[in-house]
Amino acid sequence: MKNKRAFSIKRRLTISVVLLSTALILITLLFSFASARREIKEVYDARLGQSAKLLLLNYSLLSSKSDRDAYQATFEQWMSNIHRLAPDDDDGPTRYGHPYEQNIVFQFYQQGELLWSSDPKMGEVEHSPDDQGFGYFNNQRLLWRSFQLPLKDGLGTNIIVAEKQSIRDEIIDEIALSTALPQLVLIPCLAFVVTLLIGKNFQPISELRSAIAQRSAHRLDKIVVSNETQELSPLVTTLNDMLEQLEKAWQRERRFTRMAAHELKTPLTILRLNAENALSSQSREQLDNDLNNILRGIDRTDRLIHQLLTLAKVESTSHIDGKRVNLDLLIKRLMAMLAPFALKHQQELEFIGGQAEIEGDEILLEVLFKNLLDNAIRYSGANSQISVEIQQDTQGIVVFVSDTGEDLIAEAREKLFDSFYRANTEQGDGAGLGMAICQDIANLHQGQITLLPRANQRNTFAVRFYG
Repeated sequence: MKNKRAFSIKRRLTISVVLLSTALILITLLFSFASARREIKEVYDARLGQSAKLLLLNYSLLSSKSDRDAYQATFEQWMSNIHRLAPDDDDGPTRYGHPYEQNIVFQFYQQGELLWSSDPKMGEVEHSPDDQGFGYFNNQRLLWRSFQLPLKDGLGTNIIVAEKQSIRDEIIDEIALSTALPQLVLIPCLAFVVTLLIGKNFQPISELRSAIAQRSAHRLDKIVVSNETQELSPLVTTLNDMLEQLEKAWQRERRFTRMAAHELKTPLTILRLNAENALSSQSREQLDNDLNNILRGIDRTDRLIHQLLTLAKVESTSHIDGKRVNLDLLIKRLMAMLAPFALKHQQELEFIGGQAEIEGDEILLEVLFKNLLDNAIRYSGANSQISVEIQQDTQGIVVFVSDTGEDLIAEAREKLFDSFYRANTEQGDGAGLGMAICQDIANLHQGQITLLPRANQRNTFAVRFYG
């Protein structure tokens, strides 16, 4: 499947906002134009109707031909003065009226015959004496809006008042233009402002992108955005959490590499020396001694590798899927498994306490208590007593692992939980990782492990699980 070309959210958002705003402006203009057209039609139709009524009520002034001629002469004189005094653009008023009056015509009819017209040049307009109300007609290739009103005087008198449709259209166009022009000019201004505002509001995203681009495997420090936003803050927090986890994983990897290289160097060197000695041995006894040294070295290397892998696994675990674990059964099972080693050193194993359950990882808890018991068996000496006691209080569960071995020196008490620290280098084949592993497992279970002050001739480790 061909990859789609990446698009710009900023560009899309800008174009969408501008297009939507333009569409809304155009829709507003259409509604304004339609509304103006309707209102102008209503106002001008009302004027036509009112003019027709006023003129028809005074039709008696035109009862004789001489009166009609006199009024015609007077009306023409008025119109002549208007044309003479009106400005060149025919838009200015005069003391005799407005030049736009030439766009309005009214005619009196009687028995279907034109009785009098405000514009004699226009002649009779096309109409039916029986019609009444508004309508349209064409005269001299121009469209007129008309209103016809009869007078029930028995003489068939009626009046037609008409107005050029072009005047209405001109006013509508002027209103539409005066309304549309500012809004049309507003569109590019709006596009500029929207582009500017979106660009400014997208600045935190650009800053975040730049900050992420600067991060690498060798730079996993916290991302800081100067202008925090509600939308980006959760993303920045998530990214920082991820970077922190990556930094810890990277530190663990480097620490593990250094530890493995440092700790494996010595046993491998010893193995090589023992192998070389075995090859050059002069007697069967010397050969057997060298081979036994090689076997012991292999056992120690195997234990070291196992502890390194366990430590790496524990350190890489950020959380555990807690399940109900029966501590007393787990510890009893471990004590039964390690009993042969204790008997080998004439040691006594004792379990004290009742049933206790916690939420945790059974495999990791097994590693924790196995290390504590194994250390007690290895380093407490022959004929020692090793006991495990479980107590419960208001804060949770405490497991005490104690032995009657020799007291630890002050330095050992301070550094006992440090990686690769061995209090008794002359005893055992440990790598100094067991107690560090125990501490990490306790921390994963929201607990803690401590070495209590020596009491009753016993060294005691207390593992507390809160809950």
